[in-house]
Amino acid sequence: MNKALNRFYDVLVSIYIYNEYTGYTELDKLLSAIKVKYPDEKEFIATVEKHTNDERKHYRMFRDYFEKAGKTPFFVDATYGYIDLFIKLVFKKPIEDLDREEIINNDKQFFKLCRLIMMTEFRGMKQVDKLLKNVLIRKNNSLFKIFKIIERDEPTHCYPYQNWLKKRNSHMPGFEEKFTDLWIHYSILLIKFPILFFNFRLARMNKFYD
Repeated sequence: MNKALNRFYDVLVSIYIYNEYTGYTELDKLLSAIKVKYPDEKEFIATVEKHTNDERKHYRMFRDYFEKAGKTPFFVDATYGYIDLFIKLVFKKPIEDLDREEIINNDKQFFKLCRLIMMTEFRGMKQVDKLLKNVLIRKNNSLFKIFKIIERDEPTHCYPYQNWLKKRNSHMPGFEEKFTDLWIHYSILLIKFPILFFNFRLARMNKFYD
């Protein structure tokens, strides 16, 4: 029983640490482009900076969790990355091929990207709320504390984007974006997570992402 429970924790945290790493590295790139395009939007820039720093902090917390256990994460690729999948399905290209300068110079495309970030964070906020009520997470004091910190940070990762987009009448997701959000969430939860959990050939990483 303990072995299965520890595997559940390790698979869950492996998915989270991948997403936090992708989050802060991609936000760093976006932040540089925003500073060029909107140099006078100090409040919005500060919002994205805080978001980036929080994602980096969350990554470090999950890394510390593994290091204290003397482990590394299971290998998880972009098929488990929320924003990776969102961008691939909506922009029709992988996240690494996204031309941020081109997007930021096209308001329609940039607002769409901000909506995807906003929706990813709203989804993350709901998921953390569910995890904090989960009896298995409540049994693990270390993870419970980490998710409590994430719960505290999450509102500042979605509402500022929403408010900024509202001023430009671009905050409402379209049908494609809503459907994609649901598809990604439930495909990871109901299909991909179990596949990882029951894949006993799943290898651990040789080192951490950074």
